[in-house]
Amino acid sequence: MKRLLLVLMLIAVAFSGCTEKGPSVADKSAGELKTLSIAAAENLTSYSINSSVTQILKLNTGANATPEKLTTVTENAETVAAVNLSSLEAHASGSTRNQVELPGQPANTSTTSADVYQIGNSTYVNDESGNWTHLVDSRSKEVVWGQDKNNQVKAIAETFNLSMTGDLVSEAVNGEDAYKLLIVTGSGDYLNLHNAAFAIAAKLTQYPMYLPSVNRTELNETGKIEKTIWISKKSYLPVKYQSVMSFSMTPEVIGAMDPNTGQMKMLNQSIRLGEISVSIETADRYYDFDRPTDITPPEQALFAPVITPTQVQTQAAVQA
Repeated sequence: MKRLLLVLMLIAVAFSGCTEKGPSVADKSAGELKTLSIAAAENLTSYSINSSVTQILKLNTGANATPEKLTTVTENAETVAAVNLSSLEAHASGSTRNQVELPGQPANTSTTSADVYQIGNSTYVNDESGNWTHLVDSRSKEVVWGQDKNNQVKAIAETFNLSMTGDLVSEAVNGEDAYKLLIVTGSGDYLNLHNAAFAIAAKLTQYPMYLPSVNRTELNETGKIEKTIWISKKSYLPVKYQSVMSFSMTPEVIGAMDPNTGQMKMLNQSIRLGEISVSIETADRYYDFDRPTDITPPEQALFAPVITPTQVQTQAAVQA
């Protein structure tokens, strides 16, 4: 249940305006900013986040494909969330928009949305039909929220701390002076790139019905990753983060589910799919640090039937 909230908080849209102020500045070194940013995030009591992720796939499903013959799939998700770390409460509203453009056909668009409250170890979810679900974690609220699991500001600060950075540049984010740093990518980023590629291939091949494979060498040769972070000059907290990832791949199907045994059976010869180009852009803006935040679910949510993890597992077993 907590995972759903975190996903909503991490997939979302925030295109904040920036004004470039000048070349490199020497107020603080990158090393000093790393230390100050994590220290400031550790003492945070509340914050808000406005986030987005946009993924564009261009699929070449035939020989001699031209831009007019490509299939384009665009997925956009955006979320606004408020988190009160002191009272162990959070609220996130998110929506997704999927658009498929086939050659010679009108675009097919679908949207979904969700409203989520996390109060202690309870999670209230409102679906598109207006129905509320109340999920209760068997663990205590202290365990659910322990180790700063919902402190996304600290998480991004720690990621920044683990990376090498380039020269400092001064830039304003929504009127607030900040240091802008380009984060140099490392081996972990290319592991994330490979995971993203496999997830896309798995979705396209309807895994686990079919087992896909992607060429890591091809990904490394075509993959590009750019990450940028903005650190407030006043609070030293991250106020903005954005990343751009792109790559090309030609997945192959190397296995298929045997309907008789339910086991994956490797193919004697792999099936090569068309080339896919991928672009993934994310943007997060953090604000309202330490601002008093009252997060209360609506009355309908409080009266929703309670579902425990045991009930969910039992229902899944019955359906299976």
